[in-house]
Amino acid sequence: MTLHMIKLVVGVDDLADFARRDVEDLVDFDGQKAIPCMTRFMPKRADEILKHNGSIYRVINNRICCRMRILGFEMVEVPGKGKMCMIMQDPEIIETVAQPHRPFQGWRYFQPEKAPKDKGVYNPSAAPCDPKLEKELREAGLL
Repeated sequence: MTLHMIKLVVGVDDLADFARRDVEDLVDFDGQKAIPCMTRFMPKRADEILKHNGSIYRVINNRICCRMRILGFEMVEVPGKGKMCMIMQDPEIIETVAQPHRPFQGWRYFQPEKAPKDKGVYNPSAAPCDPKLEKELREAGLL
């Protein structure tokens, strides 16, 4: 069974802001482009996440709004902070149906049955939809 992770995004206003910031952080990871996400601890179930192509779901402004496939994990020494784990993410952002989520610290494991449905690859040139309007349209059966 696939196992995912979920983590808050801090300091961004929306998905467009998140996507712009992530492009600036591109690195090479085993010959492929990746975006690192720093966290304190290596997941104990990292092998399970990688074996089943797990993703990291991102919460922006109290809503799960996207996910990125996890490519790997790497422990690094960070000056002044000690050892930290880099979650290496595929740069392709998959937008999801916005789903409310309470704030929390760090990251959590995230079961697939709780994950929102994918909307497709994020397109920064597409007009954003207000999450409240999207919810109302979905409830009305129009999306």
